[in-house]
Amino acid sequence: MPDRDDLNAKSIYDDLLHRAQGVIRTRDFDGYQGVFDLPFRLVNLDAAHVFSTPDDLRMIFETIQHRIFCLNLSSYFAVCLDAQRIDETTIVATHETRMITDNLLVGDPVPSVAVLKHVRGQWLLTEVWNFRPDRFGTSFLRVEQETRPAAQWIAMQARVYGALGGRTGVSTVR
Repeated sequence: MPDRDDLNAKSIYDDLLHRAQGVIRTRDFDGYQGVFDLPFRLVNLDAAHVFSTPDDLRMIFETIQHRIFCLNLSSYFAVCLDAQRIDETTIVATHETRMITDNLLVGDPVPSVAVLKHVRGQWLLTEVWNFRPDRFGTSFLRVEQETRPAAQWIAMQARVYGALGGRTGVSTVR
């Protein structure tokens, strides 16, 4: 059974995901940017980016809004699978994002790993790794790209995996 810190970490991340999903649904960019601490790092399979300004962050928000419109999604939501407090100011968590149209799942759920930091009295997202297929076109050409060698990304992934106690956080339910 998870200890109390891990249950609390999961609750914190669940709350943050629900807040983010609510502002996405209502198209509230100001509320959306309130979920992140800048600079924010987004790592996808095709690129890694650093979002340093609210204008940079707006690109993520607009991309999500565009995807919802183009795919005619009736639901776009993330579900926290696992979370662990690493120290007093850091939580590492996993979630899956699901996109639904007319009660049908659009593709497989997309697994992600998130790093939350406690800053300015609140928990905020500082980094997310999306294991999203390249076909989603998630590169943001106008945003600074990370230039870390692949070996560093693999080492970071191993550290996250270790922080979760070997649990991948990827659900087996489809």
